[in-house]
Amino acid sequence: MEIDERAAIEIASRSRGTPRIVNALLRRVRDFAQVKGNGRIDMDITKFSLEALNIDTHGLDEMDNKILRTIIDKFNGGPVGISTIATAVGEDPGTIEEVYEPFLIKEGFIKRTPRGREVTDLAYKHLGVFRANGDATLF
Repeated sequence: MEIDERAAIEIASRSRGTPRIVNALLRRVRDFAQVKGNGRIDMDITKFSLEALNIDTHGLDEMDNKILRTIIDKFNGGPVGISTIATAVGEDPGTIEEVYEPFLIKEGFIKRTPRGREVTDLAYKHLGVFRANGDATLF
């Protein structure tokens, strides 16, 4: 299947630097191109596909954003324990710790502290949320 270079770069940039994820995203975008597009992977179908799959520009998916939003909304940004986060989002603690947390830490959205997980200013900025204490994090 034909793919534009810009579309390939876009898919790669949202794949977390993981070959397994880029291959899965490429297959999904290809499916969209065949069903919703003209059979060619270009930037328009790529952006449409990734938006439909809830993969944002940072490579965060729905669960990543749900974890960040939960820590901010329910626990005032943390600190909060992994079991509490898991219960709040309806996911297994091991899955959060092994699948979601490493990327969120690597990209600077959360940090581990002795008292628990805390979101960073980057997470507030990414979600467009202001800190509870009134400090603006967008500007």
